[in-house]
Amino acid sequence: MRSVEQPGSNPVPQVDPDVAAAWGARLWGPGAGRSTAYIADSLLVTAEPDELAGLLEKIAAISKELGIGIEPVTLGIRMRMQDPPVQLHPVTNAVKLYGDPEIVDAVQLLLRVRRAGITQVSLDHLLVAAPYYAGVPYYAGVPYYAGVPYYAGVGAPVTTYGTPGMGGRSPVAVVLHDPAAHRRRLERPPVVVVPDTGLEEHPWFTDETMATAEVRVDGQLLGRHGTVSGSSTPEPPRNPLDGSLLPYAGHGTFIAGLIRQLCPEARILGIPVMTDDGVVSESCLLATLQSLQARQVSALGGGEQDQLIDVLSLSLGYYHEAPDDALADGPLGLLLENFGRLGVLVVAAAGNNATTSPMFPAGFAEGPVEVGRLPLVGVGAQNPDGTVAYFSNAGPWVSCHRMGAALVSTMPVGCGGDRQMMASLDHEGHHRGTIDPDGFSGGFGVWSGTSFAAPVLAGALAAHLSDDDGPSFLQSSVDRGWKALAAELGWKRP
Repeated sequence: MRSVEQPGSNPVPQVDPDVAAAWGARLWGPGAGRSTAYIADSLLVTAEPDELAGLLEKIAAISKELGIGIEPVTLGIRMRMQDPPVQLHPVTNAVKLYGDPEIVDAVQLLLRVRRAGITQVSLDHLLVAAPYYAGVPYYAGVPYYAGVPYYAGVGAPVTTYGTPGMGGRSPVAVVLHDPAAHRRRLERPPVVVVPDTGLEEHPWFTDETMATAEVRVDGQLLGRHGTVSGSSTPEPPRNPLDGSLLPYAGHGTFIAGLIRQLCPEARILGIPVMTDDGVVSESCLLATLQSLQARQVSALGGGEQDQLIDVLSLSLGYYHEAPDDALADGPLGLLLENFGRLGVLVVAAAGNNATTSPMFPAGFAEGPVEVGRLPLVGVGAQNPDGTVAYFSNAGPWVSCHRMGAALVSTMPVGCGGDRQMMASLDHEGHHRGTIDPDGFSGGFGVWSGTSFAAPVLAGALAAHLSDDDGPSFLQSSVDRGWKALAAELGWKRP
């Protein structure tokens, strides 16, 4: 159990109202400063297969008293191997609630279930991606781009990171060649998984053997466009009169570019689990991650070297309603522990709300604790001069800091919004103009956030793994992971 020492107040998630409505999201605050966003018609149940049916019967009986019906939903692809190489926590299923919308509320059912002594049930939290955007759902915080003396409508120091030229998302020119053009040829390149907005079109990522958004397990496509049970996501409506870029447009591609810069040899699996609004439910994320867990177990058991993964980079999170409660370890935390036992290094962004309240999954970080498990690493952000970025969350659960402000990386070449050049004209066959502030056809941009500090560490760890080339099996994967942690963070294996 990690320690949480006097956490600060949970920030209220900044989610567009249309996006929240599409997900059926609500806020709940069981105590002062403990707000969390959750899916109103869904709960999560974590149990061994032989216990699940009995638990569901108890939950159904309680829900019936409230006038609510339930329907279990499998999340992801199940492991085919009956006896995995290591002891793993049980898988998680979702329970969909149905009935009168005024009655259906996951919190009310959860409270009744907990009073009945059932602890394996938890909320289906809403996770939000974690770059530094502007602190509000809209890009400028007010209807017009400048409109007020401060970029985000207020003068708080953290809002400066949302300003182009101060670390805000903006185009930039890069004249370097793709680092992978001169990569070393390894027997087995390290594989880095990025469940995010996906990997979009860019000249660096045309070779699908080195970077792809098409990831399959047992023939099923992972992610929001795939066929895996529980992974589909809603498409929130957009205002046809608003052509601005969505807040997280290019997020996954930007992350992939950072990993490519640090470890050109790495194979990047950029799985799209969220749209450019940067929101995903815990259940949808679990559907993808549990499928990857099944793939890892199968690959280890069958010696399928090309199916193994080495690093999992997570740039998203939620604030728990009871972070100091043992139950906060919940489904996502247990699953990430499983990845550590299966030889996968997990890094998670610490969050950008300048709070000491832990954002999960980074809040699960606890440093070296078990000899046979690779620990999760929570990553905060640094400014270019090495100081800690003003927006970066803080606390004992932040394991380390890496560069995360005003970083340069890849952006989808088709990414562009409705903001205009300040001036443009045609002269003698040439089009002249000032910089288009949201035109990324050049393929590169500047951005800030712990979202990007996490893949900076992920890329560095992958680079250490690439220096220790060779076939991977369970014990060797764990050993190589610990060597990478020692080389990068100075962590000693317990």
